[in-house]
Amino acid sequence: EILKKELGVRDLTQIFSSLSAEPVASASIGQVYKGTLATTGQEVAVKVQRPGILAEIALDLHVLRLLTPIQTTLQNAANGVKTGAEDIEAAISLVDEWGRGFVAETDYRLEA
Repeated sequence: EILKKELGVRDLTQIFSSLSAEPVASASIGQVYKGTLATTGQEVAVKVQRPGILAEIALDLHVLRLLTPIQTTLQNAANGVKTGAEDIEAAISLVDEWGRGFVAETDYRLEA
């Protein structure tokens, strides 16, 4: 059903002449199926993302961002280093950059 909705078709045979019933591999945020394109006969990997995963990732990133100042302060204290505002800002910037990259990885169209 997820594939039908995402691909905008009523019947997957419009796109695939065959599609494995069970996943052939697991991806970090979904599953991978083996398919054969109906038009060309080319074998393809069909990645299906877990529904709602982007919202879960967004929540996790939000919590991580909230905890970053605490983690930075504790880590610096453990290393005998005073924490300044610039340390917190740098750590949050790193989390934001990592988050942007991670969210971009959820766009399977970029791999096609």
